[in-house]
Amino acid sequence: MKKWIVLIVIIVVVVAGFVWYFEFRKPATSSTVSTNPDLEVINGPHINYTVSATSIGNYLPLVGQVTSNVYNIGPYISGQITNVYVRQGQLIGMNQPLAKLNPTQYRLNYIQALNNYYNALLTRAASSVIEQYRLALQLAQENLNYTTITSPATGFIQTLNVATGDFVNAQTSSANLITIIQNTNMWVNAYVSEVDLADVHVGQKAIITFTQLNNLQLTGTVSFVQPFATTQSGLTVIPISIKFDKDPSKYGVVYGLDCNVNLIISTSKGFLIPFQAVFTDQDGQRYVLLKTSSGYQRQPVVLGNRYGMMVQVTSGVKEGDILIMKALSQTQNNAFRGLGFVGR
Repeated sequence: MKKWIVLIVIIVVVVAGFVWYFEFRKPATSSTVSTNPDLEVINGPHINYTVSATSIGNYLPLVGQVTSNVYNIGPYISGQITNVYVRQGQLIGMNQPLAKLNPTQYRLNYIQALNNYYNALLTRAASSVIEQYRLALQLAQENLNYTTITSPATGFIQTLNVATGDFVNAQTSSANLITIIQNTNMWVNAYVSEVDLADVHVGQKAIITFTQLNNLQLTGTVSFVQPFATTQSGLTVIPISIKFDKDPSKYGVVYGLDCNVNLIISTSKGFLIPFQAVFTDQDGQRYVLLKTSSGYQRQPVVLGNRYGMMVQVTSGVKEGDILIMKALSQTQNNAFRGLGFVGR
């Protein structure tokens, strides 16, 4: 009987040991692990961003559109089109031939005018007669030259409303045969509200952004402020023009593109960092993850204005600080490069 009691005691002790080991000594489950959002960034895909001072501006936002000189070309003389040398959309140069009118009658007129002028000189006609024939010869020469229609500028053929065999009349076909958009002198047109007019002046710098070109940014200068107001969509506005500082066609900008314009009212030096590098703790305090020799530390920051994907830091960081932030997606990375900011 005692042997059975001893055996039962041993079994109880063994079972109790197993229970104690697995229930009290086993590793804590995931439900008891305290999550640290900082470590999620540190241990996950991340990049380092070096803080550096940059110009921070007070901007007047506008919506603009790229425009250029537009040439509506028609014939100076009447006649039948014998040749068309260009096609719609073609890039053409200044003085390049566009179309040809039948020159036969105009060549004949020139020869007759030349003979009349020489005969007047040979017969020693009155000076007024000689001058009359000289002017008639000059007009005949001009009309003969006009049988070749040439381009007044370098640009693209926007519309082509003429074909070989067409008869064109100088009285009814002027300015509607061919339209050329100049591509060497583009600028931006925008409208300023009357309440903002005091902040706008010729010579003012501007930042021009093209979201459709991967957030391409170009700079420009206000070249014209219309000296009187106009009404558009029921609002009183003042048209302005902004000249590009660099040739925009080299960056893929074309006539007619919409763009966002920030007129720079004032600028100052400060710190801009990616908004993605800013975190918020449980008390609502904004902070960044500052890289240190021993790892990282939370650094409280005070934020200012936000500029797209960047935000101004008015307190908490200094030149050369290295911030740890989540890795950017491809779309975000393209946007940062378009804005001129990259994580380093």
